[in-house]
Amino acid sequence: MPKFKILFLYPNLMLQTGFPIAICIFSEILKNKGFDVDIFDTTFYKTEDVSSDQIRMENLQIKPFDLGDNFKNLKNKEQMLEDLVRKVKDYKPDLIAISILEDLYPLAVEMLKAIERFEIPVVAGGVFPTFAPDVVIGEKAVTMVCVGEGEDVIVEICNRLAKKEDIEDVKNLWVKKDGKVIKNKLRPLRDINLNPLPDFSIFHKDRFLKPMKGRLYKMAPVETHRGCPYSCYFCNSGSQKELYKGQTGENFFRLKNIGRIYDELKALVSKYGVEYIYFPADTILAMGRDYLLEFTKMYKKIALPFYCQTRAETISAEAVKCLEEMGCHSISIGIEHGNENFRFKVLNRRVSNKTIIGGIRMLNSTKIMTSVNNIIGFPGETRELAFDTINLNREIDVYAHNAYYFTPYHGTPLRELCVKNGYVSHDAQTINITRDTILNMPELPPEAIKGLVRTFTLYVKFPKDRYDEIRRAESFTEEGNAVFKKLQNEFWQKCFK
Repeated sequence: MPKFKILFLYPNLMLQTGFPIAICIFSEILKNKGFDVDIFDTTFYKTEDVSSDQIRMENLQIKPFDLGDNFKNLKNKEQMLEDLVRKVKDYKPDLIAISILEDLYPLAVEMLKAIERFEIPVVAGGVFPTFAPDVVIGEKAVTMVCVGEGEDVIVEICNRLAKKEDIEDVKNLWVKKDGKVIKNKLRPLRDINLNPLPDFSIFHKDRFLKPMKGRLYKMAPVETHRGCPYSCYFCNSGSQKELYKGQTGENFFRLKNIGRIYDELKALVSKYGVEYIYFPADTILAMGRDYLLEFTKMYKKIALPFYCQTRAETISAEAVKCLEEMGCHSISIGIEHGNENFRFKVLNRRVSNKTIIGGIRMLNSTKIMTSVNNIIGFPGETRELAFDTINLNREIDVYAHNAYYFTPYHGTPLRELCVKNGYVSHDAQTINITRDTILNMPELPPEAIKGLVRTFTLYVKFPKDRYDEIRRAESFTEEGNAVFKKLQNEFWQKCFK
């Protein structure tokens, strides 16, 4: 009897390397169960005019870098869709599983339309299907939507379909049947310590290559914990917590056993030759003191440079000492907004400017390369409020000051606020955080938001007597672009030597 075949589809931002860890976990679990797995990944197709990293480089947020010859002469989107059709014809999958982020949904729809004539069952999962299942299940080619975690769901789907059994009562699934949609409840959370080492071999080897502070590293992610203890109103992590708390009564935030993490790290070095680790946790230091000390002791045996992200209120002298001992190379701190009152009330981030400044200054005494993340264009934001963020950034000295566009993701309280206030329509499609705003609000029009994002780092790093010149560079006119180009070159020479 031939093996049951699963083809994963991964619509991705162009040249956004690194790994979607969930698909890698699913692949290894399914292979261990005797299933056949393959993937179609859009990363190395020219699906956009410029990559997100190129935009960030232009906006002075990352150091100029060269990806080399590996990533030149990419096939275009039309060729990508042709390759997808050919892949489906040749591989003949029994199930197609597609993982979808909200800003990649239009690309996902194009891919699904290209292959819907094959009438293969399609399960859609990921953050967007979890928080907008009604939108995704409406797509003609989608047979079912996975809401929430998918490790146990994908196995049950494959087992049932392989045996020609019905899937209409599989927990976590929304399933189309006889013109209706069956909406099943969530199953209990998975013990993440049961997950195997992710199968990175399913992706092209160049997925390991990631630019970091101006050079390429062979990098891989390691999951230390799942979920976030905080509930920011602009982020899906808080919504994930509420989803499971409401339906299963469980706490979505879970730490992985340190011994299990150590086994994964050793395997990454021995099997894949990884030279740099990325911890994708929203807040790496969201762990108890004893866990952190044990984690530090473990990681010193690995001694690879790593990148992580955290919040300022989790930083202490002891935590900084641990990061140094482990060999932390780079860390990102989420500031998001510089006005305390706005940050508290609108974003639900209850941390003072004093704490933010103090935490970052503790990192300044180390060799750790620190960057901070900010967001421009929140609902109700004004130019004056945006400059509160700029002014807070001027009080800290870090490697990079990142500014992103606010994105009203489905399932978040701030999207509901945007719809209520008429800043976006109910069915508005989001755009990637590096590219543009979809909000239309009188307090801060779209062109003003775009101008502030591209000049943000100039306002932070250059003296205030240059502000009139920088203001001219906010404009996307011929003159404004010329002024920005001049200031951009000056910045690269002075700040990114």
